[in-house]
Amino acid sequence: MLAHVDAHDWRGLTMADVAERAGVTTAEAYAVCPGRAQLLDLFARRMDLASVADVGAAPEEPDARYDQLLDILMMRFEALQPYRSSVVKILRDVPREPQTLIGILPQSQRSFAFLAGKAGFPRDGLRGRLLAKALSAVWLSTQRIWLHDESTDLGETMCALDRNLRRALETLEPFLGRG
Repeated sequence: MLAHVDAHDWRGLTMADVAERAGVTTAEAYAVCPGRAQLLDLFARRMDLASVADVGAAPEEPDARYDQLLDILMMRFEALQPYRSSVVKILRDVPREPQTLIGILPQSQRSFAFLAGKAGFPRDGLRGRLLAKALSAVWLSTQRIWLHDESTDLGETMCALDRNLRRALETLEPFLGRG
């Protein structure tokens, strides 16, 4: 889906290009995905599902929930690895397109609420929204490290993610509680 971005910059990618690459008509592509912001939404959901594919039930113990959330977020980075060059282009180009950037913000919040819920954290209500916003900040901060982490085990990314996630959850502890 986003592999076609490698042949283009994000700003030069059209839905006709995506349809052609997918082997469908533009109308068929439009029925599934009417625009590039929705294309990013679809890709984000695909990465979310890949991140939790092997995740069991949400743990009850707070420390185990932290570990599971850390694993889920790390699995999301690992799922993105094959698309790194496309992600780099998208991250470079999307901020120059306010309509696309604004269009993808709701999906970002849904993604992080979904991932938090899979680890046993609140995903709905005020606490869920607060956590989703914090996880967005954790993700963006860690993503900068991931973009330059060329190691096979993504060790630098893992360290940054652990540090950023701990800091965010410690800050939110009065609102989320430990239980």
